[in-house]
Amino acid sequence: MELFLYRISQEVNDDYDTYDSAVVVSCGHSAASMIHPIGSDVYWSGTNWLWAYDNDAFGLNNWAEPVNVTVQRIGSAEPGLKEGDVICTSFNAG
Repeated sequence: MELFLYRISQEVNDDYDTYDSAVVVSCGHSAASMIHPIGSDVYWSGTNWLWAYDNDAFGLNNWAEPVNVTVQRIGSAEPGLKEGDVICTSFNAG
């Protein structure tokens, strides 16, 4: 499976302590929109972002639902990178 680099961004949450964008590794646009900038410990349940290890959604209101994520393919992923890797993020600390 070929992997690509995607820039994901959102404009729904633009307050302090939110992510506005990230570069992630994915096989496609739809899958990229479901990657949280925190990384693989977080997943979209269909209604909320949840921590994979204990299903605690506390503190994850710093990103947007996948439907509100803008996805742009920016290149091909290098060997050794895997689906869901987060290369870099932009976080608005406050």
